[in-house]
Amino acid sequence: MVLNPTDFLLQRNFHLKLIKRVIGLPGEEIQIKQGQVYINGQPLYEDYIAAKPTYTWGPAIVPPNSYLVLGDNRNHSYDSHHWGVVPRDRIVGRAALRYWPLHRVSVLFPNQKSNSPP
Repeated sequence: MVLNPTDFLLQRNFHLKLIKRVIGLPGEEIQIKQGQVYINGQPLYEDYIAAKPTYTWGPAIVPPNSYLVLGDNRNHSYDSHHWGVVPRDRIVGRAALRYWPLHRVSVLFPNQKSNSPP
């Protein structure tokens, strides 16, 4: 998703939009341990990450109208495991095209209509 900075980030003078992957939905319990993300106790299959996470986080329940987001480069991403969940009103939209790194240029959701909600 594409998101505007949270209050936490704004307080630290961070004003750029971010692109992160939605991992946790409202009401879900998220935990990261032993290199694995768990959603409601079930391991999340992730063939897109750069490396397994080397940190521990949670468990925590994602609050209503909020989302837990993580970067694909888990161990070097400034994301929810650092600054918390993203309120729904901070979501700008959905990323549609990957252009970096160049060898991975692709349309991210080729079979979805462009007017689909984020």
